[in-house]
Amino acid sequence: MKTRLTLLVMAILMMVSVGAFAADKKKQVVYEEVTFVTDIECKKCVKKCEANLPYEKGIKDCKIDLATRTVYFKFDPAKTSRDKLAKAIEKLGYSASEVQKVQ
Repeated sequence: MKTRLTLLVMAILMMVSVGAFAADKKKQVVYEEVTFVTDIECKKCVKKCEANLPYEKGIKDCKIDLATRTVYFKFDPAKTSRDKLAKAIEKLGYSASEVQKVQ
């Protein structure tokens, strides 16, 4: 009985340590943020953007604000770029001018 219990404890400890080791090997992604001013004019425009833009490759977060006519992206720069995101907006028929952050 003690042998089985010892083996069970050892097996559990091995699984936990392997899981911790695998978690350490995961690549840490550093996301970038960008905001574009667009010419969206109505709720239909927002729905069209919401239906398409979040599914672009590399997008972590996407927010569309009709009041300020802006589109915000949080993205993985290894998978996409600011240019590609602007082109994705333009592909839907809207203009896209990047907002420069004031520091």
